[in-house]
Amino acid sequence: QTLIEFIGGYMIVKVNPEICIGCGACIPVCPVDAITLANGKATIDQETCIQCLACLSECPVEAISSNV
Repeated sequence: QTLIEFIGGYMIVKVNPEICIGCGACIPVCPVDAITLANGKATIDQETCIQCLACLSECPVEAISSNV
């Protein structure tokens, strides 16, 4: 797995379940199929995610963020 290193740790891409509306817009843009819907919310498999950030701009409610 490729992780983008930064000072103090690693980049994490995450979904805020309180904001996610479960539309699935992020799913088809993920090149490694790391995003699925579970209980009506997008979930990112951290072991599969390559931190490409393609999903960030696809989310219409900005529920996806990174810690960088």
